[in-house]
Amino acid sequence: MLAVLALIVGGLLSALSDAGERAEKQGVELTIRHIRTGLKLAMGEVMMQQREGEMAAWVGSNPVRWLGSPPGGYRGECSAEESRNLSGGEWCFEGGRRELVYRPHHPDHLHPLPAGSERQCSHLSWRVARAPESVTSGGFVGLRLENAAPCQWVMEG
Repeated sequence: MLAVLALIVGGLLSALSDAGERAEKQGVELTIRHIRTGLKLAMGEVMMQQREGEMAAWVGSNPVRWLGSPPGGYRGECSAEESRNLSGGEWCFEGGRRELVYRPHHPDHLHPLPAGSERQCSHLSWRVARAPESVTSGGFVGLRLENAAPCQWVMEG
């Protein structure tokens, strides 16, 4: 009877841990989606005011600027060493690489993408970059928030 109870408790704890990680992953994805939306709104605003030239200065800037408030666990600007030493659930903007960095609570669930299969993954990161130029216009078309780490967050089951 005690063994059965232990198995049930173990199963419940495992399910709770999985649910927590899924919630963390969804929270990060939602934060990135909000940043992308804020960036698009900011680009639209400067375009309506015919100040498109300002957007070029945003390349490499801290994308947290387009959120209403920083995400939970945000530590501000950090050095490369500080970004490597983030605790689980913390964000920072690494000034040297000009990237927003996030360390999940369980970085062992980060796996390299096929193109970056030799690299160990412990963080996720994004950067503000120029969007691909339009072939027809040949001009500066805007910015995007792109994945800077060749890693993906893989959840079993």
